[in-house]
Amino acid sequence: MKVPVSWLKEYVDFEDTIEGLADKLTFAGLEVEAIETIGSDFEGVVVGQVTQVEPHPGADKLRLCTVEYGAEETMRVVCGAPNVEVGGKYPFAPVGTTLPGGFTLKKAKIRGEVSMGMLCAKDELGLGEDHSGLLVLDAGLEPGTPFVKVWGAPETVIELEITPNRPDCLSMLGVAREMAVLYGTELKMPAIEIYETDEDVNAEISVRIDDEAKCPRYTARVMKGAKIAPSPDWMQQRLEAAGIRPISNVVDITNYVMLETGHPLHAFDKNTVAGNQIIVRTAKPGEKMHTLDDTERELTEEMLVIADAEKASAVAGVMGGADSEIKADSSTILLEAAAFETSTIRHTAKKLGMITDASYRFQRGVNTDSVEWASRRAAALTCELTGATLCKGIVDVYPGTREQIKIPFSYQRIERMIGAEISADEMNAIFGKLEIGIESTESKSTAVALVPAFRLDLEREVDLVEEIARIHGVDNIPAKTPLAKVIPEADDSRVRAIAGLRNVLQGLGVGEIMNYTLVNHPLLDLFNKENRESREELPHPISKDQSVIRTSLIPQLVESLGRNHSRQINEACFYELGRVVNRVDGAPVQTETVSLGMMGPVGRSLLEKRAPVKDEEMFVWMKGLVEKLLSAQKLDTVSFKAEDRPEYEAGKAISILVDNETVGHMGLVNKTARGEWRLSGPVAAGEINLEALLKNVSEISKTKDLAQFPSMSRDIALILDESVRHEDVVALIEKANPQNLECFGLFDFYQGKGIESGKKSLAYTFVYRSAKQTLTDKKVNKVHQKLADFLCQQLGASLRDS
Repeated sequence: MKVPVSWLKEYVDFEDTIEGLADKLTFAGLEVEAIETIGSDFEGVVVGQVTQVEPHPGADKLRLCTVEYGAEETMRVVCGAPNVEVGGKYPFAPVGTTLPGGFTLKKAKIRGEVSMGMLCAKDELGLGEDHSGLLVLDAGLEPGTPFVKVWGAPETVIELEITPNRPDCLSMLGVAREMAVLYGTELKMPAIEIYETDEDVNAEISVRIDDEAKCPRYTARVMKGAKIAPSPDWMQQRLEAAGIRPISNVVDITNYVMLETGHPLHAFDKNTVAGNQIIVRTAKPGEKMHTLDDTERELTEEMLVIADAEKASAVAGVMGGADSEIKADSSTILLEAAAFETSTIRHTAKKLGMITDASYRFQRGVNTDSVEWASRRAAALTCELTGATLCKGIVDVYPGTREQIKIPFSYQRIERMIGAEISADEMNAIFGKLEIGIESTESKSTAVALVPAFRLDLEREVDLVEEIARIHGVDNIPAKTPLAKVIPEADDSRVRAIAGLRNVLQGLGVGEIMNYTLVNHPLLDLFNKENRESREELPHPISKDQSVIRTSLIPQLVESLGRNHSRQINEACFYELGRVVNRVDGAPVQTETVSLGMMGPVGRSLLEKRAPVKDEEMFVWMKGLVEKLLSAQKLDTVSFKAEDRPEYEAGKAISILVDNETVGHMGLVNKTARGEWRLSGPVAAGEINLEALLKNVSEISKTKDLAQFPSMSRDIALILDESVRHEDVVALIEKANPQNLECFGLFDFYQGKGIESGKKSLAYTFVYRSAKQTLTDKKVNKVHQKLADFLCQQLGASLRDS
């Protein structure tokens, strides 16, 4: 919000530098984002009167103007402004004048004609961005009058960042009220004098509110005989300094009072209001209207409109309609001042893409109690500046008055939470400055705060703590050394277990990523379209992209891989640890999981990375990573089971089981999801329940004696049916339990030339070692042959020769 300092001084007296003011406001919670100076001393710029206008012989759009500016001689200048005319008075800068932008005027020849200065527009004087024409000055000014006497001294404008919880400070009076507290001065409210005729306003207009929840108050006043013209210079200057373009006296007054009081107002041409009736209602199905920005808007049934007996005349709290706007021939003015429910205006403004000064304030909240005061202030200015007369009375529909908020609090608790010694008397003095009343209780250590109507943000005791702290001064609160406290009975084992899990994953070469908990339906649909019923949607999401709580970590993990791929990252291996939410029996259930994902040749050495990655390779790499992770987490009884899931390619996914209970799943990501980020190669992903991973980490591992005798290794290559799984072979080897078998592992999988169709080859290495003696070939061969015969018999397999 832009606040011209000279305007601010009308409401509060203070003596301070601009820098000091900025510091005080910032420390009080109204952050100063920028300080700007508009205008200058305008040295050399004077009032000039054009006495003659001639066509430029060398340019159709330029004219030769003779300017009288208080000197003995006149000057001839070349001017391209469309509004220059004989007798007009404009700012004139003769040769040698330095304009606010730092440009010094010199004698110039423009299209063959000499120009001895410049007639100025607003932007050329640093007074805004308007370059549509010359700045027209009052006809009564004497040529040669210094422009600084006409326009005034340079204006300092401070730009404030107003937090959403302080809508009362979206006004000059709101900021002045804060300054009065900070500087210990009085707030000076504008004096309002209105003079009413005998004509009753109720005979001119009636108001009906159909939805009291969306419109708690609506007022209307009627003024007759208004003459539409430009508003006075002082008002235009203040509006422009505050960032609002002047339009006409009536419209400017509504904007001026909005900036002054924080209450948006709207003026209708009453002659366009059908049936002399205002109806505050929701829009009808398919209803459309032209707004002031000359755009046809299609309204929805949730939107609130201001209508007459026939049609909608304005989008409530957002923008007026083109059919009822104030025009040059308007004479009877209907002035609206109202309060609307915040979420309704927020929804409407967002849906229509119309963020206006009015909607910005309404969606943060306005003081319902002071609506009539703002209406009265605008009516007084309208009568004063347009010559209108005010009909007697006001139509004020206020179905349910707002109850005053009362907050019980404890002086000691406030003092303790702030961490500074502040007495009850000091607190009461601060409350008094903030216009917060105090109601005593039986106990001297407690009281009840009576919140003023303009402070919509004060609801709880903690809000009072913040008020005392910021007015007392955060720089006056003594700094305290943080105190660490050891709690013997506290159990931090889970925290340490998670930290250990992160170390394990880092040691396995997996990098951690973090994503937001909120996602959207299209992203989740790429992985599973059938689980919409289990998704938890937000009732009022910030945006469609963040409208659902994630049901799995895999979608965002794959999205992260895709984003890296789009930036020429060819291989990556990530994990994320986080919460997911799924609805079970209609209730949301929260679970913590760990997701894993990889793409590219992550499992190859440097010399082998260029060849395309096969699906089998990617699957085995991910399975190996999962097995190493589970082993590091002391989970030994691990098994896998083939299972098709929508997020993975058919036939390329497995469930992960620990002690025969499913704890997760993994597989190759489906083609649809990979296509979203143009991932042409295979991508593997998996998700494991966090609690399962932490289940055994606290167990003490048993140590094994170091081997004292040499080992002997033997291989077996089995030709099996395609349906036989590696897990089946492992189960049989463990069942056979050969004597002195130390370990074994799969080292080759083959299908193709030399292998019958429908068959596959699985080759295993077996390591034998005795803890008591050195084994002989004869003994190992006997045990190994017995194992090979057992496997062939049980699996219907044969041994592969080569």
